[in-house]
Amino acid sequence: MRDSNKTIHRIITTEISEKAATEEIKTTLEDKQNKSIQVVIVYRDTTGKQIGDEMIMLEGEEYGLLMSANPDFAPEKPKNEYREADLWYVLDTIRY
Repeated sequence: MRDSNKTIHRIITTEISEKAATEEIKTTLEDKQNKSIQVVIVYRDTTGKQIGDEMIMLEGEEYGLLMSANPDFAPEKPKNEYREADLWYVLDTIRY
C-alpha cells in the first residue's frame, strides 16, 4: 500500500424525514368520462420551501362521494360539483 493524491468522485444518497408545515392542492385533472380525478398535493416546510409532493387518484366510491348531492360533510352541495373543502374531505378519508 502507498499514499495517493487521486481525487475520487462518488455519489452518496441520504434519506431524511421532515414534517410538512403546510399542504396545498397544486393541480386537479378531472376526467368525467372515466369518473376520476387526479390530484397533486404539494407539501411545504415552515419557510415555504417545497419538500415533497403526492399524487392521488379519486375513482370509484371516492369519486362518487365527491360528486354526490347533499353528503353528510356538505349538506348543501349540489350533484356533480365540489369545492376545495369537499375535495380535502374526500382526500382525508383516503389518507387517514
